[in-house]
Formats: sequence, structure tokens, C-alpha cells
Amino acid sequence: DEVVSALRTAQKSAVAKRRLVCATVGSTAVTLRVAAQAGAAGCDTDLDMASYKTDASGVAASSHSLFFQPNGTITLDAAGTQQASGNVAIRLDSRTVRSIAFEGSTGHVQ
Repeated sequence: DEVVSALRTAQKSAVAKRRLVCATVGSTAVTLRVAAQAGAAGCDTDLDMASYKTDASGVAASSHSLFFQPNGTITLDAAGTQQASGNVAIRLDSRTVRSIAFEGSTGHVQ
């Protein structure tokens, strides 16, 4: 649920702030950063939001770097040229227990 919340926050923040938001999904945490100004080519400021991490034993997520564009789309690069679509796998003791889908062309996270 924390990963879904973080990715939805990234998408909504990118649109609301009209800035690029970068989401790094690591094995136990999601980090959100935002571009300091509109049109910037990268994210250089922490997005002032809640912490999205787990200390639960045996829980891990598949790693991804996602870029939420100001128009609401999700891409694999900061320039917005490669649409991202796929899944974040949540594992418990190496067994996938949940798959979180993201669709780049719409910005939908489920």
C-alpha cells in the first residue's frame, strides 16, 4: 500500500506543481524528488511528503526509476521520451505477493 501511495503522490504532485517528479523504488523504500523549477531536466529537491518505507522483515520491492511528467504521464527518462509501463513486484520472503501496475500513457497506478 505504501508503494501505491507513493507512486500516486508522485503523479498527482507532478501535475499539481507542473514539474517533473522522480520516483526511485528501492527494495524497502520509495524516494520522491521534484524538479526545483518547471522545465528542469532532473529532480534536485526532496518532495516534502510522508516517508514511504518498510522495516518489515522479508518484504522487498522490485527496483524501478520512474519519471512523472507535468502532463501526468510516466516515463523511463527525465526528458519524457520513453513511456513506462510495467509492474512493481512486492515480495515476501522471495515470493511475489502483490504486483502494482503502472501505465505510462495515462499515469494510472493500480
